[in-house]
Parts: sequence; structure tokens; C-alpha cells
Amino acid sequence: MHSRLAFLVLVTGAGLALGYLGMASRRDASAPRPSVVEPVLAAGDSAADETREVEDDADVIAAADSGAADGDEATNGDVPISDAERKNREAVAHANDGDWKAATELLRDARRLEPDNDLYRTNLQAVLINGAFADVTAEHFREAIPRFTEALALGDRGEIRRGLGYAYYRVNEPEQARANLERAIDQGAGDAETYLTLGRIHLDRHDQTKALAMLEKAVEAGADQPGLADTIARLKRDAEAEADYHALGSSHFVIKIEGHEDTEAARTVLNALEDAYRRVGARFAYYPLERLEVVLYPDQTFREVTGSPHWSGAIYDGRIKMPIGGLARGSERLVRTVRHEYAHAAIVTLSKGKAPVWLNEGLAQVAEETTDDGRTNRLRMAVADGNLLTLADLESGFTRFDRDQASLAYSQAYFASKYLLDQKGGYNVRRLLEAMATTDTIDAAFRQALAMPYPEFERHMLAALDRAAS
Repeated sequence: MHSRLAFLVLVTGAGLALGYLGMASRRDASAPRPSVVEPVLAAGDSAADETREVEDDADVIAAADSGAADGDEATNGDVPISDAERKNREAVAHANDGDWKAATELLRDARRLEPDNDLYRTNLQAVLINGAFADVTAEHFREAIPRFTEALALGDRGEIRRGLGYAYYRVNEPEQARANLERAIDQGAGDAETYLTLGRIHLDRHDQTKALAMLEKAVEAGADQPGLADTIARLKRDAEAEADYHALGSSHFVIKIEGHEDTEAARTVLNALEDAYRRVGARFAYYPLERLEVVLYPDQTFREVTGSPHWSGAIYDGRIKMPIGGLARGSERLVRTVRHEYAHAAIVTLSKGKAPVWLNEGLAQVAEETTDDGRTNRLRMAVADGNLLTLADLESGFTRFDRDQASLAYSQAYFASKYLLDQKGGYNVRRLLEAMATTDTIDAAFRQALAMPYPEFERHMLAALDRAAS
């Protein structure tokens, strides 16, 4: 992320100053991080020089210009200072050491003693901002939110909105995140990560148009995350292919089709989707209010847009995409396909795309509500031959497997997911998916949602598989 330097120097009557330097920081390229704010302090007789240095910087936000000289006189003359000013000085010292908690408490006390002192208000806000961004850097997002909120009550600033929006996003409160990030942009504080995060939020809400606009602005602002260019290309390809499509809606879905002659086919798909909404919703106690978008393409367009093989019946990439020719394969196949893809949509939404592949594919197969003797036979043979894959083998995509291994991978994914549902119930599986959205590892999600380590689940599941195969 590109760095933007901006100084805010605040000089007390005694010659102490507290401010912050906004610097870009990103711990990794896979998720956006807001700017991290670090302190820039001036103290004692050097305060006037610090102020003059800051005034020469083109990126100055604000600087006090008259208090420094008065402060020097007060200090040199040993004029007694008030309790509030003493606390302010101590706060500056603590802030200089990065002790934001102590600095915050001292400045709160200073404000209680002198509530009309605007300097103490501004210094308190600066300390709260610094402390909140320190929490963001440490990924303590829930701790950051009240700091940002208190800082916001002391005066609306774009950097506060940016940090608050990102913290809300990371604790899975997308509406609060969106509102604050949009305010940050309105106040001129948007950066590449602001646009990236808003793009992600719009993708989660299946708003392709707004997502594309935000992601393109992120690139203009310097974003270069892996996969970003591919996502933008996909969104543009979709928009071009669907330029002349029209939409039909139901209670929970909007389906886009090319020609009016396909309206009846679209209504058939909508009926199957509403059935999937009820069935998958009952399984996971999940009934989203926002309507999910579905696109019904001519077969060739489906292959061109999605890059899917000829046997693919549908895909989910933030929207459910289906070839219209697949409807000719029969209503039973349609029902299975729609349940499978809608389950993917629910799983990806709940987990923010962080569910392991075995759980994503396994739960989607369970959602089909079909039996498969071949799947059972494959598992029995693998148990007998000692060829079972580990869950770690199944956490990433199955495309690296050959045909037989891929078949076994899907079979094991089904068994592990069904075992999880049978043992813990749909509500707890939903809690697990939601925990995966906010935790760093699969094990942490299992411990948080199910009070069970991930390896322990695998041991129990494999024992159950061995018993079933015997």
C-alpha cells in the first residue's frame, strides 16, 4: 500500500505536543489492512522547532502556531501547572512509550478536570486513534471498535471511519463496515484497502456492479493483490455477456436470462431454488434475507464465461451460474444441482470463503439428499486397502488428484461432513462455518464453535468410517 505522510502537531500551553504519523502497513497481501498510525511527539524547548518543521511539510493537516512560545516561557519561568496539564504531560510520555491505555486514562482525567479544553480533547482523540490502529495491527478488532467509536465522538475524521469500517468488516458486521468505509471515502480518506474491502462487501452481497467499481478504484489507488486482476476480468466478462439479459424474481432469488423464450425454464429453476432455500435453510438454520442472483446462460456462453468442462452442471462464484441446456437432463438432476450450488452459496457466505474444500464439497453433497452406492463402495475399498486420505489432504482443491483419487476425495468429504452434521447438528455446523470466517486456523474454529480440537474430530470420524466399512 502506498504511504501517505501526514502530521498533526498539537502544542500545549507548557510546550508539550502529541500527534500522529499516518503510515501504510500491510501484514500480508491476502487481506486488506488499514493505515497504521504511530506517534510523533515534540516536548520541552524543542516544541517550537518541531512545529516549524511540520509547517514546512506539504502534507500538514494542522499545526498549532502560537502555543509553543508561550509554553517555553511558562516552562522556563517555573509557573505551576494545573492537575489537568500534569496529566496531559504524563499522557504524552506514556504515548511516547506506546502505552495507549495509560495515556487514554490520563487524558480522560484531564478532560474531566477541564472539559472545555479543546487541546485535551484533540490529544485524547489522537491517543484513541493510535491505540485503535495498534489493536488492528494486532488483529484485536473487537478491542479496536470501542476505541475508534470513542474517538469518533470527539470529532468525525476520515481515518477513524476507515479504521472503524475495517474493524467491523473483520468481526463480520458488513453493514457497519460499509457505512463507515463509504463515509471515509466521502471525507477523502479512502485508500486502496478501503476500496478493496468495499469490493469484498459488495461481492458478498452479490452486487457485481458496485463490486467491480470498487475493485477498479482499488487498482487505481495501487492495489495489486494476487487474484485481483482475475476477479476484475471475470466481473467484466460477466457484465459483457449479460448486457442484454433481463431478470425474473422470486422471494429469495433473482434469475437473469437472455431471451424471453426462456422465461418458463427460468421459472422452473426459481421453483427449484426456493425449495433449496427451505431445505438447506432448515439444515443449517440459515435463511438470508438478501436475494441471491442466478444466471442462466446458453450452453456455449456458459463454457466461455466460466471456463467449465462440458460435464459441469453449474458453478457458484458469488452467483449461481447454470447452462440452460442442463434443464433438459430432467427435473431430478435440476433439483440436485440447485441444492448443491445453493449449499455452496450458503457455506461460502457463512465462512467468508474460508471453509476447507472437504467441508464445502461434503456439505453440498449432503444437501443433495441423494444416496450413492458407488460412494459407499469406494470408501469400503479405501478402508480395506489402507488408502484413506487425511483431512489435511482434503483442505485444498481436488483438481490435483487423478480420477480415482478425486472420486475418493469427494466420497470422504461426504462422509466427514455427514458425520459432523449427525454428531453436532446443523446449528452447530453453522456456528463452525461462522467461526471459520473469523479465526486463523481450522483447529481454532473447531475449538471455538464445537469445543473440540480438529485432530480429535478427525480421529472420531475415521473410527466411525472404519466401523461403517466393516
